[in-house]
Amino acid sequence: MDLNAFRLPRSAGKIGADDIYGVLIEAMATGVLREGDRFPAESQLAAHFRVAPMTLRQALGRLRDEEYIVTTRGRTGGTSVAMGIADRMEQEALGLEVSVEELRDLTDWRCGVSGAASFLAALRGTPAEREELRRLEEEFLRVIDSTTERRLADSLLHIHIAKMSGSRRLTTAEREIQDQLTRFIRVTSYPGMDLSHDDMSHRALVQAIVSGDAEAARRALEHHVEITYYWGTQQSHIVRGGDAR
Repeated sequence: MDLNAFRLPRSAGKIGADDIYGVLIEAMATGVLREGDRFPAESQLAAHFRVAPMTLRQALGRLRDEEYIVTTRGRTGGTSVAMGIADRMEQEALGLEVSVEELRDLTDWRCGVSGAASFLAALRGTPAEREELRRLEEEFLRVIDSTTERRLADSLLHIHIAKMSGSRRLTTAEREIQDQLTRFIRVTSYPGMDLSHDDMSHRALVQAIVSGDAEAARRALEHHVEITYYWGTQQSHIVRGGDAR
């Protein structure tokens, strides 16, 4: 488990158990933590979050009580993410009600953050990072027919682009965006939409980043985001109230 993948809470005061709980929930929602993933030792986690062991135990205790994680005893025991967590989060997301105005606001935020990240990724990405981006695009297409796996693959691809930008702040913001997307617009189906179509895949975006065309990368990202917004507004069982703009 790469502890650097966890966003440290931005808190004006002392980091508390609720902050750590939120970070770990976000990691599960965005696919950074997947079912069966084992946690490192509590002492290592506490040191990473710069909190007392008791504070960490309170956060883990809440996750355990809510059945997001499980702990086993014995020589091979430890704490790991509960099985079926992705399906559970999907069902929880389906119960949320989100207004069109909220989705529009999230889309505008995404255009600003993800657009800048895509622009910089095209300029700063290393050959190894570009190769990984191609692999993530292939993975997205491989799982495109699976609602849960598709959402996780999409999230990991966009977070990787943010990492390619070289900006920790953009990466942190992208993780927050992907968490919101996972909770707000994960849906079972998109009526009348071909998910393999260029509008919903990442072909143009990946091609622009790999070729180093920063402006084209930003435009491709913004187009992709607006298409996602449009289809999100069609989900009447999730998006309620207001009119699409």
